[in-house]
Amino acid sequence: MVLAMWNFLLHNTPLLYLTQSIWRDEAFSLLIAQRSPLDFIPKLVFEPPLYYLMLHVWMKLFGTGEIAARSLSLVGFVLSTVVIIFWAEKLFRKHWLSWFLPVFFFFNPHLLYYAFEIRAYGWYIFFAVSSLYAYWEKKWPLYILATTLGIYTHTYMILVPAVQLIHHLIVQRKDGFLRALPLITLLVSPWIAKVIVDFPKLQQSWYFPVDGNIIKSVLGNIFIGYEGTPADLWQFTARLSFIFILITIASLWSQKNRPRNSFFAYMIFIPLGIILGISFYIPLFVNRYFIPVVIAQVFLVVFAIELIKNKIFQKIAATVVLLFVLGFNVWYPNHHPKKNIRAVVYEVQKLAGVHDVILVDSPLILFETLYYASDPSRVFWYNPQGNPFPWYIGDIAFLPSQVVREVPPYPFRAFIIHRNSTFEITYNTALP
Repeated sequence: MVLAMWNFLLHNTPLLYLTQSIWRDEAFSLLIAQRSPLDFIPKLVFEPPLYYLMLHVWMKLFGTGEIAARSLSLVGFVLSTVVIIFWAEKLFRKHWLSWFLPVFFFFNPHLLYYAFEIRAYGWYIFFAVSSLYAYWEKKWPLYILATTLGIYTHTYMILVPAVQLIHHLIVQRKDGFLRALPLITLLVSPWIAKVIVDFPKLQQSWYFPVDGNIIKSVLGNIFIGYEGTPADLWQFTARLSFIFILITIASLWSQKNRPRNSFFAYMIFIPLGIILGISFYIPLFVNRYFIPVVIAQVFLVVFAIELIKNKIFQKIAATVVLLFVLGFNVWYPNHHPKKNIRAVVYEVQKLAGVHDVILVDSPLILFETLYYASDPSRVFWYNPQGNPFPWYIGDIAFLPSQVVREVPPYPFRAFIIHRNSTFEITYNTALP
């Protein structure tokens, strides 16, 4: 029974995110962070360097294993929850919502999913939460530090001070924000300048243009972290988006709390309006980049619950939304797994001889294959057409020596791994 329970937890809860096979972007992070910072920092395109510096140090201390590397992001997410605990106590005092808000935040499906990735998102969450908290509480040294480090963690963090500036001008707050913002601008200007220089590269990218389906589903998609897998959730997220519009209206209904709640409404709708509008012409929309929007959604849901006058109905509403996120966290992992390249590579290595090579038929699975291979020097991208390596997959982690245009001659064999997690064995034979 204990073993069955453990297997259930590993395969049907967010623990799966900690133990499952890594995917391409995670492998990119690991391959880059293993290098010298002096090597990878100048080559990064659109991805700020702070997370890779942290991961570089973290791996020297704890190793490059999946769980060890993913734990760095989890630390950032746990620290985010600690900030939420302090903030909730200030917002709700002795009310039971002061503990409900951190719990609801911690179990948000979107935030929890990316809290386990070997990417910048766990610390993006932390710096976004810290910036929002410091702005609202007028803790300007903390605000400058959190916002600056956040922009050096994820480029889309720049949307946070942009919304704060709009809010500051609309409500005409009398505080030190306008003194803090120029200093932040000065501190992050080297990175912003680099982003501007590299911006033409977006003419070739993997970003998909937005359409009506995304527009009507975007609020629901972002809240649960849905990006199209499984394929049958679009109607559900469209309904969830409509519910979030009603929640926003309800949270702004009370004049007493409207100044506070409107700030979080701005944090949802201004970034989405800006990026979705631009994405009709230059695709820039990526669901997981809008972590500050998710944070604001969590707050607005709790604020809407706070406005329910009847204490029993208030607790019923809180129970329903908490059970929803908990239930979704149990249902979703099995329906949104990463490709198990780990199992394929391990199987290939059992069959391959010492002189055989491992090839991948797509650059989209090269990095994770390199990570799992016991001898990365025998792993290559099989590229008979001689196509260039796409920069947006992470060309700075790719070496020209990692490409071949032909399979080896017999008796040497090539194990070709395909994107669908299958493989085949092939070789060239001499002409008679």
